[in-house]
Amino acid sequence: MKHTLIHLNSSPYSSLACKEGLDLALVLATFEQPVDLCLSGAALAILTDNQNPTAEQGKNLHKLLDGLEFYDIENIFIEKHHSWLSNQPTWQGIQLLNEAEWQTMFSQYQQVFRF
Repeated sequence: MKHTLIHLNSSPYSSLACKEGLDLALVLATFEQPVDLCLSGAALAILTDNQNPTAEQGKNLHKLLDGLEFYDIENIFIEKHHSWLSNQPTWQGIQLLNEAEWQTMFSQYQQVFRF
């Protein structure tokens, strides 16, 4: 069974890329495929509580995070150096990785998708 990493790097509301990445994670997990998520760049905005997207921007993707545990998606990684997250009300289900752990993480998966 292949273990998949989905790397979200796009802004959650400027395109459909982040939503499509989350949708892929949910589909894989529905079919009992092991999947983990990692977030970087503009996708880190998903973690903040104070989101209020317009109708044109789509759904509030932050609300999907609490449902990930029902799909057995338990590993959501970010790099430790994102200090701006400590000043924001954020979702608590993330695992912080140092730079070396972040770099080696990508080689530990059979499939990596980037959105």
